[in-house]
Amino acid sequence: MEVRAMLERVNRSTSSESRKVTVGSLFAAIGGFCKAFLHNGADVLWANEKDRFAAETFRLNFPDVRYIEKPVEELSVHGDRLPPVDVLTAGFPCQAFSIAGEKRGFADPRGLLFLHIVRIVREFGKNKPKILLLENVKNLKAHDKGRTFKRIQAEIQRAGYWFGDANARVLNTAEYTRIPQNRERVFMVAMSQSHFPANTFVFPDPLPKGELRPVRSFLDLQTKADDFFYFTPESQYYELFRDEIEDGGREHIYQLRRSYVRKNMSDMCFTLMANMGEGGHNQPVIKDRWGIRKLTPRECARLQGYEDSWFKIPSSLSHTQIYKQIGNSVTVPLVARLAAKIAQHIQSLKESREA
Repeated sequence: MEVRAMLERVNRSTSSESRKVTVGSLFAAIGGFCKAFLHNGADVLWANEKDRFAAETFRLNFPDVRYIEKPVEELSVHGDRLPPVDVLTAGFPCQAFSIAGEKRGFADPRGLLFLHIVRIVREFGKNKPKILLLENVKNLKAHDKGRTFKRIQAEIQRAGYWFGDANARVLNTAEYTRIPQNRERVFMVAMSQSHFPANTFVFPDPLPKGELRPVRSFLDLQTKADDFFYFTPESQYYELFRDEIEDGGREHIYQLRRSYVRKNMSDMCFTLMANMGEGGHNQPVIKDRWGIRKLTPRECARLQGYEDSWFKIPSSLSHTQIYKQIGNSVTVPLVARLAAKIAQHIQSLKESREA
């Protein structure tokens, strides 16, 4: 009887593990997609990123995930022994499509990196991922009068996936989470035609109005930040911020845009950007009781859903690198909502095959 009971426990455990959603992540950066799926009970089998600074942050926070540090152009399913996964995520480089950049699209080598996602999917052959989850800037859908997105659609469809217009939606962090950051990104979900008989994915609904937390609840206002983050009277930006804050009030978030300072009127934070650590521009600024200062990397991390309880910031990296990593990341709770929907589809598929 004891042997039989032991075997039943082993079988239940094995069955439970086999039903777990498995994930691989391209352009994984510091692990926003990975954390979102781990939060939903998935197993992240591998992640790929070429940035050595992002690799340091990722490995500190996800030591049990295999992290392949190399350019995606050099990554291969067979050469790198990538196990098949249920879900493949990719927040592929956005500079080629961003309004803030030159918008060269597929004429930009960074734009062509999307095609390596399709290449890797094809390399899996009959074991290709059941669902793809991709992310990019809002402008992707409108880039080059929609021709860029049509090309992306065609490539994904030719790879054997359901991927119509309804499979791509612009989601704003401030509408789909309780985090008050005005961050619009396009998310794309493609479903394998080999596994799903119809295109049934539905994006989550926005949260009800009034769900946002106050932006200042994300900030450390009871303790003085390091002197590094404060503008001194000698700074070229000090008077610009001082005058605007005196006029607009200290309870708001401010941001320098070229030669002027703007105020966020909605009790939210401006979009966190990858270049916000390269000077005064594009960086959120507040006034606390000690002076006018930039938001710290830890505060910015909270505004992307990287919670203090689990997210570690490497002490070896510069502030500029950490700001860049946070600005390049996804908002974790938003992706977690997508991950929950995707996991439901995968679990239903696994359960139907076991029945």
